[in-house]
Amino acid sequence: MQQAAAQGPGAGSRIKVAVLGGGPGGISAAFWLSATPALRARYEVTVHTLGWRLGGKCASGRNMVVGGRIEEHGLHVLMGCYQSAFQTIRQCYAEWQPRASSPFKLWTDAMTPQWKVAAEEQAPNSSPPRWSPWEFTLPELPGEPGDPRLADTDALIGNLAAWLHGLLDAQPELAAEWSYGPVLALLGRLASPSLCENVDEEAGSQLRQLAERVRTRLATRGPAPAAVDSAFADTLSHLLILADLGLSAAIGWFFDLMGKGQAGYDALNALDFRAWLGRHGATDAALNSAPIRALYDLTFAYRGGDASTLANGSIAAGVTFRFAMDMVLGYRHAPFWKMNAGTGDALFTPLYQVLAARGVKIELFHRVAGIELNADASRIGTIRIDQQADFTNGEYQPFVVVKGLDCWPNQPNWEQLVDGERLRQAGVNFESSHDTTVAKQLTLVDGQDFDQVVLAVPPDVIRAVAPALAAADARWASMVAQSVSVATEAFQLWLQPALGELGWPSSATIVSAYAERFDSWADMSQQLPHEDWPAADTPQAIEYFCGCLPQDASHADPERDVQAWLDASIAGLWPAATTPDGKLKPGVEISRYCRANWEGAERYVQTPAGSVSYRLPPGPAQFGNLYLAGDWTLTRFSGGCFESAIESGMLAAAAISGG
Repeated sequence: MQQAAAQGPGAGSRIKVAVLGGGPGGISAAFWLSATPALRARYEVTVHTLGWRLGGKCASGRNMVVGGRIEEHGLHVLMGCYQSAFQTIRQCYAEWQPRASSPFKLWTDAMTPQWKVAAEEQAPNSSPPRWSPWEFTLPELPGEPGDPRLADTDALIGNLAAWLHGLLDAQPELAAEWSYGPVLALLGRLASPSLCENVDEEAGSQLRQLAERVRTRLATRGPAPAAVDSAFADTLSHLLILADLGLSAAIGWFFDLMGKGQAGYDALNALDFRAWLGRHGATDAALNSAPIRALYDLTFAYRGGDASTLANGSIAAGVTFRFAMDMVLGYRHAPFWKMNAGTGDALFTPLYQVLAARGVKIELFHRVAGIELNADASRIGTIRIDQQADFTNGEYQPFVVVKGLDCWPNQPNWEQLVDGERLRQAGVNFESSHDTTVAKQLTLVDGQDFDQVVLAVPPDVIRAVAPALAAADARWASMVAQSVSVATEAFQLWLQPALGELGWPSSATIVSAYAERFDSWADMSQQLPHEDWPAADTPQAIEYFCGCLPQDASHADPERDVQAWLDASIAGLWPAATTPDGKLKPGVEISRYCRANWEGAERYVQTPAGSVSYRLPPGPAQFGNLYLAGDWTLTRFSGGCFESAIESGMLAAAAISGG
């Protein structure tokens, strides 16, 4: 498609950038496009977003009727390998001027590092189901998240080789069983800085020989020797499965990726991650193990949201290998970071206030209703906006204060809206795709109201508001058509007993691969000091759960789903908090929040095998003046995560500014 030259502003005018969407991608683009005085002098940035708060799928709200409790869309945890995200967070907090009473002054005030994680494994043919955790306590690594990447993936394979070397060398029963001295020498070579220059086909053959030994031992294993003691697993079976997975990944890297650069990863993205590991010999025991299940669960990687079997899973191998390597071996300081308040409170409050202080306009209650091309289909020509509400004082103040912290409420501040009480009683949901509330209709015109556009809403929304783009360009049409998403379901519990009284055998953790449909759980009790419960009814624990929601999501009943799951499954995690029939004991639960995320803007964007090649990059411009931001674009991980959304916004800003 021929692109027309960009229509710049008049002499002395700033370039007007319209950012459509207030989720992580759009806010990242606005943040980095206004990051310096020189950029602010050059660009006039306006963010248009529906509803009363920022955050998109990461939005949270405070329930001011029930203890100032935090209500999230789901379970949000940041990873220590999220370089772009933490770079943004750190710069934001360095610039932020919070109110004097705020408990958060530094980014480290708002987050808690987490080194312990677990993947649950169900005993075969057990009735009732019996579960046991694979627990992993990962080491503290140098630096802080947001520092330059610890290593690129080719170098991280050296870390994996060193880990395998230590795992095998530390097991005397394996040493007595095998003569694997040459293999240890091979792993030492793989861990050397010059591995790509020194490793030849003989090394690949030796890797395969070692893997075959591990797999043979896995197939013939008996009870674990009592001497086995590992920080990674407590049975020889677990050790062998981890070695099988690690060696399969190392062999796959050696033959499919080493020295091939991005082209190697692009080729692998046509395959599912499990299929790729299987192609390099991984056993069924490894491919169906709890760590693999946890990876698929945490990325909602199931066709149609059916997580009942890994056979329904699909996630592109190239980006998944890169993500897994960074997650386990490439993080800074801690592998995971949990927010000490709501995601909105910890991240989007400071982002909003920093952007406002810079002069960025943030237009809340602005729903994108339509995007049209100009006459020759070379640029975005007009943007139709439905302004959802008018404000009684001409300006909307979005926050409530909880324990000294500016927070987003779980519903609009109705008293600030014209006819707010009538709208409240009518049950208006400004964030719903079915909401048709309009106070005013606006039409933004290219060259007058905007010069450049950052489209930061997901493809499920793009299909509805911008069909003209797909009709005008085949590459765009393929991107939209091939993007797939899944509904999710989540709930939060506020409990009277503390975590240690529930019967969970370990300390605060993040757990996945548990019983469907709520397969992932995190203890979030670190948020308790920042909620505002009455003294007589203060919880001692906060627990978050989430999982996929199958295709009939629009008919979901979260309250019913949650109760059914609790009755059937919670005893496997918290035996001390349940009755003999497996239900929560009376008095354990103080409060509950349930949510189904099935509408277009709420759905999780997946990365199935074969989909990455259809993604478009955030820049250069599409249609002459259109840039993209969101976790549905082409990025390092190209997956549904906070990091991909933030990186995408950064790339869009850099493409616009030439930075």
